[in-house]
Amino acid sequence: MVQRLIIYVFFVFCAALTSVHSQIPDPKSIDVNTLSDEQVRRLVSEMEKRGLSESDAIAMAQSRGMNQNQISELRRRIFELKSKGSGSDTESTLSSKKSIKPLSSKADIDQDFFDTSIFGFDFFNNDKLTFDPDVNIPVSDSYVIGGGDEILIDIWGASEKSYKLLVDRNGAVNISQVGLVNVGGLTQQAVRKLLVNKLTSIYQDLNSSNPRTFINVYLGIIKTVSINVIGEVFAPGTYTLPGTASAFNALYLAGGPNVNGSFRNIQVIRGGKVLSTLDVYDYLINGNTTMNLPLRDDDVILVPTYQKRVTVSGEFKRNGIFEVKEKETVADLIKYVGGFTEKAYTQRLELYRNTSKQKKFMDLYDSDYSSTILENGDAINVGILLSRVENRISIRGAIYRPGIYELVDGLTLKQLIDKADGVREDAFLNRGIITRLNPDLSLQNIPFDLSATLRGEFDIKLQREDIVNISSINDLRQNRTVVVLGEVLKPGEIDFVDNMTLSDLIFKTGGFTEAASLSYIEVSRRLSYEESQKIGDEMAHLYQFTISRDLKLSGADAGFELQPFDQVFIRRSPNYETGQVVKISGQVGYVGEYSLATKKERISDLINRAGGLLPMAYAEGAMLTRRSNLSPKVLRMRQELLKKDSTLIFSDLGFDVVTINLKSILASPGGKEDLFLIDGDEIMIPLQQQTVKVSGEVLNSVSATYVEGRRLKYYINQSGGFGFSAKKDKAYVIYPNGSSDVTRGFIFKRYPKVLPGSEVIVPKKRSKEPLSALAWMGIASTMASLTLTLVTVVSVIKN
Repeated sequence: MVQRLIIYVFFVFCAALTSVHSQIPDPKSIDVNTLSDEQVRRLVSEMEKRGLSESDAIAMAQSRGMNQNQISELRRRIFELKSKGSGSDTESTLSSKKSIKPLSSKADIDQDFFDTSIFGFDFFNNDKLTFDPDVNIPVSDSYVIGGGDEILIDIWGASEKSYKLLVDRNGAVNISQVGLVNVGGLTQQAVRKLLVNKLTSIYQDLNSSNPRTFINVYLGIIKTVSINVIGEVFAPGTYTLPGTASAFNALYLAGGPNVNGSFRNIQVIRGGKVLSTLDVYDYLINGNTTMNLPLRDDDVILVPTYQKRVTVSGEFKRNGIFEVKEKETVADLIKYVGGFTEKAYTQRLELYRNTSKQKKFMDLYDSDYSSTILENGDAINVGILLSRVENRISIRGAIYRPGIYELVDGLTLKQLIDKADGVREDAFLNRGIITRLNPDLSLQNIPFDLSATLRGEFDIKLQREDIVNISSINDLRQNRTVVVLGEVLKPGEIDFVDNMTLSDLIFKTGGFTEAASLSYIEVSRRLSYEESQKIGDEMAHLYQFTISRDLKLSGADAGFELQPFDQVFIRRSPNYETGQVVKISGQVGYVGEYSLATKKERISDLINRAGGLLPMAYAEGAMLTRRSNLSPKVLRMRQELLKKDSTLIFSDLGFDVVTINLKSILASPGGKEDLFLIDGDEIMIPLQQQTVKVSGEVLNSVSATYVEGRRLKYYINQSGGFGFSAKKDKAYVIYPNGSSDVTRGFIFKRYPKVLPGSEVIVPKKRSKEPLSALAWMGIASTMASLTLTLVTVVSVIKN
């Protein structure tokens, strides 16, 4: 409810300002100087009706976007209006009116002059860190009262009274029935006690043991102070700040020290004397704020030039340019940079120092850090730790806990093996190797008998970076596998295990496929080491077995054990075939898919099974398509041919057209034209056709009516004749069954016959590029040379 009332009063406050605006304004756009006294009175009246203090209303306006200048001006207008006398119970005194200046805002700084490598520079020029003075923060009891401050006194209980007292330039307030009271220069806490004591003469009940009258003394409007910021800052000048502001607030508005300014020796001068010296590093490093004193009117902040700066780089936590004071050492600088990183070589620093003529290099060891005084222009770099490890050894291979171990004094090979919980059962006991780093960083191998070491008969003292290698017996022999190929569910390479039988192997591959021949299983075994030493023709031993589908072998076969690198072949049953399907469509009795019953089923057999041809079937146009399953090898061969001859064209339709003469096939079933069918074949029998299509380089591509006995030339004439770019001697016909015929003859052309449903195609001549000017010049030059030669020959003959 209170929040709603505040919002309502704020809009009333805004509405009170609308006499000069046509609509409820944005508080940020209000010009307080243009408001009339009547508008300000209406504002004060509405505030009093709603029970809001002046501070509450101004705080609301600030939260809605009013800036410090508007608020300061609004306070001044309200004060001036009330000081004229409004007949209220509020007491106001001002011996000499003091105008309230608007607060200064942060100066705009050209970022081209920034040098962020200077430590502390971002402190006053960081978007995420602000020292913008805030007038709404609570005032501490140590705040010193001065001219321009507003003291508010509320008395309630048996007596009720409110005082609004403005401290004059002499530091006094005038209280009715009390008189002038000097409060200037006193803290807020001291002023509170003084005023309570003075008002006790009027309200005696305030001092009783059981008071019925109560008092509260607090600050209202806070005075503004003018501060001069001079020296090496980005924007020197005079700044107006609230009375609660500190030196950092003023420095922030001035942009802080510039590239030549000191961060370690900033002086606050009051009355011609240095009141305090600010060290920004002390605040940034230690968080010390004791030197950041509250400012007073006419205080001066002086930023002198720096005296010493040092550049640091390398493995410090902070790199950049740091300012140092007189007699500060390298140890002090290390504190400012945050110390070393975890990778730093801390025992030695590299110091470059300026002399009168050139630079000088110095080695600084850790014992010198606290005694080496820094000078202006010093550059210090810290290196990085070496990657080498001083006490590391490792053990690898057939050991229970391989890895890296600490080298302690006197550690031996046997002790290291014991630390690693010993060798595994598969360790190769006849030999191990220690790889050792020589003084010149070359490597050497030191072999040892592992079995002798384990028995305690041999041992060796280990050195830094030794690597102990203990091999497994499996590491010293070829990976043992068995290969299964053919009709099993998971053919491929299988890891060999001892005592593996043929049944075990087939079990691991998932068993037989349906196509497997159980009576023809072949095992190929390579020659033994001894056999391979003899020269001969034999390459392998072959074994054949018969096995049932329940993986049982009979007789001696059951005891046959496989050996590493055996190859097992599971053959396919000779007559096993998957279901083979052909398809027929078009003008037959029963279109659809048909399964081939025998390997010798022909086209005529399929036509009969499909119910024969329908009356409107066009047998001459029947077409057979057959799948063309090209192997990867054929495809690669085609790619190589295309690389060699770019004029080649390979069609990749996924099928081939097989030309057939169905009329002849049905007349002589079983003849040479009656082809055997294979899986995937498809026969299409069209309706009887009555047209012939003409396309290509003719004047008008049409479908002409078929006329029996007419040849290709007739149908070309029906389409308007040959086109201008037609290649007449290459005109051809594509028949409905997929076959074709071309025009023949040179002088006397013999055009192919045409059947119903055929397509006549006239190809286009290959376009010829005209000769270039250079080519014509070459021809002309050649002709001129020939002419000159002829003239010379004729002249010689005549003579």
